[in-house]
Amino acid sequence: MANRIAFFWVGDNISTPEYLVKSIRLTSGEEIEVIQLTDPTTPAVPGVSSVIRSLLSAHIMVARLQAYSQLRLTDDFTFFCDADSIFINALRIESSHDVLLSPRIETHKINPHYPEHYPEFEGKTTMEVMPFLFGAIAVRGENNIFNGLLRKCLKLPPRFHRWYGDQVALAKAVGAGNFKYGHLDSSIYLKIITNAPSIIELKQLVGDAVQMVTFKGPSVNKVSNLAHTFEALKALHASDMLNRMK
Repeated sequence: MANRIAFFWVGDNISTPEYLVKSIRLTSGEEIEVIQLTDPTTPAVPGVSSVIRSLLSAHIMVARLQAYSQLRLTDDFTFFCDADSIFINALRIESSHDVLLSPRIETHKINPHYPEHYPEFEGKTTMEVMPFLFGAIAVRGENNIFNGLLRKCLKLPPRFHRWYGDQVALAKAVGAGNFKYGHLDSSIYLKIITNAPSIIELKQLVGDAVQMVTFKGPSVNKVSNLAHTFEALKALHASDMLNRMK
């Protein structure tokens, strides 16, 4: 069992990561360490074990890599995840590798003009330019890969410091063979959905051993989806407890 979960969040509104932390505590209890990586002024999210604050770049891609690189790793896995996620099962990781990445499952033609012009993406698919997702990465041991990813990101044109830079830097590092890695099953550790599941759908996901769901999409109301999913998860846990008491 991974003994730590780390997430990055900056900004005064912490409602999004609050649901992440609530879901971790509901599924894993108090024994798992939850670490918030942030800047000097963002409020601490209730329920975290610790907060690591750093002076960060104003550019979000650089800032996240800076924050990740500040965390000292241990011999157990640290699971780095997106804050707009909900854990629906207690996190379990077993692997002989020290670095675990989440391969992209679905692909599509990438819009080279969103959110600004990226000539590198002309005629490319997301799989070609960013074959790994950044929303679920597990690392242990002495090799903090984020230091190298930060250096690669900083060498990219400034537009990548604002958007896409972390995934592009990761693709370059993997392509260069900078470290050995294994895979996290993205359908289990980074299940992407667009809307809050019903209790029946959520029960199916839990039964399928999905660890974490995350909400993506241009029109997704993330806070609403997080809230509805967490309330459904609480109801599901309460129902299971009642059934065990019978």
